[in-house]
Amino acid sequence: MRTHFSGIVATLMLASLGFSQSQDTLKKHTHIPVSAAPGPVTNAEAAATFGRVAGLFRTILHVSIPPHGRVSSPDAPITRSDVIEELTRYYKYAVPAFTITLKSVKVDYPRLRLDKPALRSDLVLLIEKGCVSKYGVLATGSVKTIGVHDFGDTVGFFLARIAEMTHTPSTKWTPYLHGDQA
Repeated sequence: MRTHFSGIVATLMLASLGFSQSQDTLKKHTHIPVSAAPGPVTNAEAAATFGRVAGLFRTILHVSIPPHGRVSSPDAPITRSDVIEELTRYYKYAVPAFTITLKSVKVDYPRLRLDKPALRSDLVLLIEKGCVSKYGVLATGSVKTIGVHDFGDTVGFFLARIAEMTHTPSTKWTPYLHGDQA
């Protein structure tokens, strides 16, 4: 008797699902395409992005980063050197929040291209810590400016590594913390 009753309940539930999903009541997802603007990232766009990154650092890491405040010409393109300076500044503010130290990344020195040789040590630091791709546009690019796509990749790569270094991983779900258990 009990199996008969559960079969009837299951049939009624399936039937109610079928009736409740009519085509008239389903909402279609409206996809808004995102298109990258042609040309390099401007100082104003970079300042807005770094402002949001500072907000993330403030709310998640509880690290207060003072605004840089040196956007002299907002419509001028930001240079790769300026991005390196900003990322280094943010990295240094995040260091006290680090919970783990990751393996250092080997730097391919002959491939590095910089406008300002004084920033070489900053770029090497970011590459060694894995915060910047060692073959990315920021490290090996041939032009002075950086495009929208490459700027987004650079900031995303940086934030991913900062997130990795500031949060203690779970030994249950992190394979490299399992030791020699293969």
